[in-house]
Amino acid sequence: MIPADAVLLKGEGNIDYSFVTGENIPVAKKSGDRIYAGGKQIGATIELEVLHEVSQSRLTQLWNESTLKQQDASEINSVVDKVSKVFTIVVIFIAIAAGLWHIFSNDMPKGLNAFTAVLIITCPCALALSYPFTLGNAIRILGNQKFYLKNTQVIEKLAAIDTIVFDKTGTITVAGAADVNYIGNPLSQNQINSIYSLATNSTHPLSRVLADHLKTAERIKINDFEEIPGKGLGATIDGIKFKLGSANYTGYENAANAGIEDNATKVYISAGDEKPGYFIIRNNYRPGLAETISILGAEKQLHLLSGDNDSERNNLEQFFGKSGNMHFRQTPADKLNFIANLQNRKHHVMMLGDGLNDAGALRQSNAGIAVSDNINNFSPACDGILDANAFKKIPSFLKFSSTSMKIIYVSYTISLLYNCIGIWFAVHGNLSPLFAAIIMPLSTVTIILFTTLSSTIAARYHNLTD
Repeated sequence: MIPADAVLLKGEGNIDYSFVTGENIPVAKKSGDRIYAGGKQIGATIELEVLHEVSQSRLTQLWNESTLKQQDASEINSVVDKVSKVFTIVVIFIAIAAGLWHIFSNDMPKGLNAFTAVLIITCPCALALSYPFTLGNAIRILGNQKFYLKNTQVIEKLAAIDTIVFDKTGTITVAGAADVNYIGNPLSQNQINSIYSLATNSTHPLSRVLADHLKTAERIKINDFEEIPGKGLGATIDGIKFKLGSANYTGYENAANAGIEDNATKVYISAGDEKPGYFIIRNNYRPGLAETISILGAEKQLHLLSGDNDSERNNLEQFFGKSGNMHFRQTPADKLNFIANLQNRKHHVMMLGDGLNDAGALRQSNAGIAVSDNINNFSPACDGILDANAFKKIPSFLKFSSTSMKIIYVSYTISLLYNCIGIWFAVHGNLSPLFAAIIMPLSTVTIILFTTLSSTIAARYHNLTD
C-alpha cells in the first residue's frame, strides 16, 4: 500500500486504486510518474520518492477538500414539528375561547371546566408518538432486511426520492466476481495445472479471477516466474515456457479484438510454440439488476456515473437504455457537481455508491446509500449502508418508505378526529377534566397500536419480512 503521494523512481508501477476509486483495473506507471496515496502496487518492487506528508496527501484531501465538505442541505422539517406548532396554538386558543364563552355566559365553574377539559383531552401525545413509533418500527424492519439507516429522518428522505444515481464498479457489479469462459482448443490437464500455478503466483485481479475459476486444478512447481505489468505472466514449467496475458505478450499479434471490449477482457495462453486459445473474463452484474432497474426506471429518473472508461456501454444499455443517462470517466468532483445540478432542477436525489471517490456525491445527495459486500469493511460517510445481498430489494425499500409516511399521515388524521370529538364535548362543558384525563391515554394507545401494526403489515405487503 502506498502511504503518501510520491514519484516513481525505479521499476514499473502497476497501481490498484480500488480502495480510492472503486475501480479494480490497475493503472500502469513509468519512471517519473506521480503516484497517489491509497494505491497498491501489484507485482514487482518499486522505488518511490515521497512528495508530501500523509496529512497533505491527495487521499487526505479527498476527505477534506471543500468540494467534499459542502454543508448538508437544511434538515427536512419533520412532519410532527410542523403539525405541533399549529396544534399547540389552536388548542390554547380554543381552550381560552371556550372558557371565556362560558364565563361571559355567567357560568364561571363551567368555563373553568371547559378550559381545563380542552387542555387535557387534546394532549398532543398521540400526535407526537405517530412519527417516532411508525419510523422507529420501519427502521427496525429495514435493518432486518440488511438496509441500515443512520436515523429515521432518512426514511422521510427516501419517500421523496424521484431520481436515483448509480455508481458502477462495486455498486451494480459484484466486487471481485466475474464470468470466465475459455475459447480455443481443448486444454490438457497439465496445461490447466500450469495456468492455475501461474495465476496463483500473481496478485493481479485478473490472475485472482482465473485462479478462482481453476481452483480444482493441482498446483505444480514452476521456474523463472516473471510478471510484467500491463503485459502478463510467464514461467518455465516442465521445460516449456508458459505465458498468460495480452495478445502481443503471448504471441497472438494478429488476434482480432484483443484486450478489453464490450465488458470483456481477453487473457491469452501460450505454451511454447503452441497457442491453444484465450479466456474471456466479464464483469458479473448483481443478481436481479435488470429487474431492479426496470422497476425503478418506471417511476424514477435513473443515471449511471462511473470513473471507469466506457468499454461496458453496450452491455449497460440493456439496463439503462440509450437515453444518454450514462456518464463515464467521472471524477469525485464531477459526481458531486452532477448531483448538485440535479438538485438545482428541484430533483430529490438518491446516490448509490461504494468507494471513497463516491463520498462527496453520497454526502451531496438527499439520501446517500453505500452498497457494501461486507458491511464490516470500510464505507464512506453516508445516510445508510445497504448489504449488497439486498440490492434487488431497493424498489421495495423505497415503496415501503413512502407507505410509512402515509401511515403517519393517517395516524395524524385519526388523532385529529379523536381530538375534534373530544374538543366538541369539552367546549360545551359536557366533559369533566377527570373523565378527560381517563380517556386521554386511549388515544395514545390507539396510535401506538395502529402505527406499529400498520407498518408491520406494510412490510409484509412489500415482501420485507423473512
